[in-house]
Amino acid sequence: MAQHSAPHFRHATRFVLFAFCAAVAALFLVDILYIDAPAAATTLGSRVVFHALLLSISCSLIATLLSVSVAVPSGYALSRYPFRGIIVFDVLVDALIVLPVLIIGISILVFFRLSADLPVVGGLFAWVGDLFIHRVPGIALAMFFCSASYAIRVMKATFDELDPRTEQVAMTLGCTRSQAFWRVTLPLARHGIVAAAVL
Repeated sequence: MAQHSAPHFRHATRFVLFAFCAAVAALFLVDILYIDAPAAATTLGSRVVFHALLLSISCSLIATLLSVSVAVPSGYALSRYPFRGIIVFDVLVDALIVLPVLIIGISILVFFRLSADLPVVGGLFAWVGDLFIHRVPGIALAMFFCSASYAIRVMKATFDELDPRTEQVAMTLGCTRSQAFWRVTLPLARHGIVAAAVL
C-alpha cells in the first residue's frame, strides 16, 4: 500500500513545484512583454541611467566583499564555538533579515547623526558620518547590512555540514587551529562561500 501511494505523493510534490515555477516564469514573461523596446533602448542609453547602473554594480561588489569577509568568520564562530547567550547573537543576525530595507538605511543615518553628539568621540563620528551619509560608501554600507545576515546564515550552514574531525586531523599532523582553517576547512567551504557571495 505504501509503495502505491509513493508515486502519487511524488507527483503531487512535483505538481506544486512546477505550478510555482510556472507562476514565477509567467511574472518574468509579462514583464518582458510589457517593455516598450524603443523606450527601453532610449532609457538605457541615457547617461543618468548608465551612471545609476554603474553605481549599483560598484556598490554591490563592495557590499559583497564586505559581507563575505564578515560572514566567513562569523558563520564559523556560530557553528564551531557555541557559548552561553549565543541565542542573542542568532537573533541579532536574523534581525536584519526581517527588517525592511528602508528601516536599515534610516537606522544607519540616525546612528551617525546621534553619534556625532557624543562627548569626546562625537567629532570622530561626525567626520566618519560625513564620509558615509549620502555618499557612495554609505550606499555600500547600507547594502552590506541588508545582505550580511543572509551570507552569515549560509556560511553557518556550510560549516555545520563540514565534519570538524578534518580540522582535528590536520592539527594532529602539525597545523595550528588557524592553519587548519585556512588549509582544510576554507577550501571545503568554497561552495558555501560562492553561495553567500551570490546572495
